[in-house]
Amino acid sequence: MFERLLLTLFLMAAGVGAFALFRQLHLRRASRAVVAAGKPMLLYFRSDACAPCAAQGRFLQQVQAEFADRIVVEKVDADVEQAKAERYGVFTLPTTLVVDPGGVVRYANYGLADPRKLAGQLRSLDARLAV
Repeated sequence: MFERLLLTLFLMAAGVGAFALFRQLHLRRASRAVVAAGKPMLLYFRSDACAPCAAQGRFLQQVQAEFADRIVVEKVDADVEQAKAERYGVFTLPTTLVVDPGGVVRYANYGLADPRKLAGQLRSLDARLAV
């Protein structure tokens, strides 16, 4: 019984570690594809065939309204711009990448990311946004 518990804990820890490693590698790969905008940027990968993408689009409108011209929001249709989605390592939709003013991808959100989460990620990048 104790051995099963240890094995389960080990497998869980290995899974969490593998995901953390994957996320770091994805952020590095995506950062190589970014062109710095000089201010924080949200890259939003979507598709017309993606049901949750409509909700994510509404969330992004809320964030864009809050930050106005202090951020850049780029919407990418992954069906139309497949090469760009591949270059950024996008494997699920919706995916939102939060990029700092220097062009480094700091956060990757796989699936829906609510407006509070996105706003918090943007504020952590740039003190000018923490108003």
